[in-house]
Amino acid sequence: YLQQHLQTPNRAAYAGVDPTADSLHVGNLVTFMTLLQLRRAGHVPYFVIGGATGYIGDPSGRLKERDPLSINTLNYNVKQIQKQISDLLHNDYQMWPEDDKLRHHTRSIDDLIVNNATWYESFNIVPFLSSVGRHFRMGAMLSRESVKQRLNSPDGMNLTEFFYQVFQAYDFQRMSTKYDCDVQIGGSDQWGNIVAGCEFIHKTDGKRAHGLTVPLLTNAKGEKLGKSFGNAVWLSRAKTSLHEFYQYFMRTEDEDVERFLKIFTFLPLKDIQNIVAKHMEKPEERYATTILANEVTRLVHGEECMQEACNATAILYGNPDSLDNLTTSELQKSLRDIPNVQLKWDESRNMAELALHCGAAPSFNQGRKLIESGGFYINDTKIMDYKAKVQENIRKLDDRITVVRTGKKNYRLIFWIDQADLKP
Repeated sequence: YLQQHLQTPNRAAYAGVDPTADSLHVGNLVTFMTLLQLRRAGHVPYFVIGGATGYIGDPSGRLKERDPLSINTLNYNVKQIQKQISDLLHNDYQMWPEDDKLRHHTRSIDDLIVNNATWYESFNIVPFLSSVGRHFRMGAMLSRESVKQRLNSPDGMNLTEFFYQVFQAYDFQRMSTKYDCDVQIGGSDQWGNIVAGCEFIHKTDGKRAHGLTVPLLTNAKGEKLGKSFGNAVWLSRAKTSLHEFYQYFMRTEDEDVERFLKIFTFLPLKDIQNIVAKHMEKPEERYATTILANEVTRLVHGEECMQEACNATAILYGNPDSLDNLTTSELQKSLRDIPNVQLKWDESRNMAELALHCGAAPSFNQGRKLIESGGFYINDTKIMDYKAKVQENIRKLDDRITVVRTGKKNYRLIFWIDQADLKP
């Protein structure tokens, strides 16, 4: 029925998100990509932010109750998520082929973002229970997997969390009535709540509603990713830096790369097959993961930020000399997410002192120990002699930058200042 329903253009579909944090994460993006795919197919995507239900938080997939949010925190989170969704819709549209922009009329971005507080703010609990609650049966509500899981947990489940599925069903009914939106999309853990909404709409309005779930994001080991599991990759640059976001996709395992290209990009399936085949010929060159990282970063952060991330990657991991044409200010902009320091050039400084002065070690002795243990790198060359003096050949990119690494992934940059650069 859903496939037949979507044969007609301009069908509406929605996905909801509760503002229990001040940012979306990559797990949310999995669901939203489905909405964006429908948008490109000529349908209308709605994004429902739980300005009301965020006070409770969806209990699905959780073993304990969420900490309650203050009204100020909740309102702040709503605004941040609204901005992220707006940016996502804008960036997606910028990536459309020109023919699609001409063919599909798109609605105002503001019209596509809905806050469910608008239909709860004037609701009294007694009329709500009388008009809505009477359509839900305890047996069906108790049979939901998310409910059974919580009831069997040490902390159990409180009444507001138990009632969450009623609120989500009512949201679906309001979207159906007000926006003619009869398709809800969510993660696979949302299936029970979505079905409850379909049944509620059928009982109250006699309409057929549709639900579509997408798998939860996992890695090749089957481990779930998201804020509930403490390993979320956030869409906010303040919570996950641009560099970290880009590198998350660059480090995608070979076993995951084809699946992630299908989930997180709009590339045709045939193109993905060819990309993966080329990647597997020389996996060390990271061909497919580079395309993946570029596409997702462009969608989430925009074209300019994607280029910044590419520049930073070239400097830290690739061929920095290819960026010699960039000015120092352009380099600093591309590298602003990487810890950096400006140092006066001094050839009398030894490597342990350099480790101290650039912030790689808290003291001279700790710098010496770091170097002697083989954990200090200059431009990807391991330094073993802490007494060695700094030399001109450590300066890259027109003598302006030195890349320092400690361990496997901890990078910092030194921007050199010569005596001639100092103001008198």
